Amino acid sequence: MTVTSVNNKPAAEIPVKHSAGKTTLNTLKIMRQSQRPIAMLTCYDFPTAKILATCGVPVLLVGDSAATTVLGESSTIHATMDFMVLLTRAVRRGAPEVFLMGDMPFGSYATVESAVGNGKRFLAEAGADCVKLECDLRHESIVRAMTMAGIPVCAHLGLLPQRAVQQGGYRYQGRTEQEADRLVREAVAMEQAGAELLLLEAVPDRVSQRIVEAVDCPVLGCGAGPSCHGHVLVLHDMLGYTEKVPRFVERFGTVTAAVAEAASAYVQAVETRAYPQVRHQYGVKES
Repeated sequence: MTVTSVNNKPAAEIPVKHSAGKTTLNTLKIMRQSQRPIAMLTCYDFPTAKILATCGVPVLLVGDSAATTVLGESSTIHATMDFMVLLTRAVRRGAPEVFLMGDMPFGSYATVESAVGNGKRFLAEAGADCVKLECDLRHESIVRAMTMAGIPVCAHLGLLPQRAVQQGGYRYQGRTEQEADRLVREAVAMEQAGAELLLLEAVPDRVSQRIVEAVDCPVLGCGAGPSCHGHVLVLHDMLGYTEKVPRFVERFGTVTAAVAEAASAYVQAVETRAYPQVRHQYGVKES
């Protein structure tokens, strides 16, 4: 299998970037100031985290998208708090130097008390550097309380998968001037409440540009155009595991073909008795 980039450049020619120390919130702010784009990917397990840690990915997000990509559920709302903490701990062990973001699952930040308590779990139990929660103006007090408790927050604005039903489905946001104005107000309010990062999902670049100009913190985009300081993709979408993906997803490789090829070769080897061979067997010590 040959993995290629968006420009069909062979993976062997793509330089591998190794971490130069722990990536922190301050690192991301410096990257923003120096106009160095921030690359973020989702990650859900230890071995994948080990691989991504060698590739220069500064930020990993343990997203509640694990409910759909890993568990096969129909919605992200099926991710539980215990499940998310468990995955985040695994990713932290695999990638100790990255900036690690834990995704607050559905219902885990319904009140100030639950938000602070569950946010602390991500930091204390799972080793996360930051938590992400899907926000609007109603979450201003929650973000402020979490910040006061010492929990770094990334405020997720725009398309909110946990509330897709309330938003009329998985529709991009900021379609009208009224919606765009609301998103800008929400972004400013979240930063003023203490959010250290913003994540915009499925909004036009014109709206992203307005938000970038209105706030001082790094703004990450998920289908939000080139004006953002960085971008995030769901790893399984990027690698070809997912059949139907949003329009903003670029497939940078097709891992499924390699997995299918290896599994088929294994089945054939077993059925033809080519596996196992002598070298795969344990011996018995003679008395």
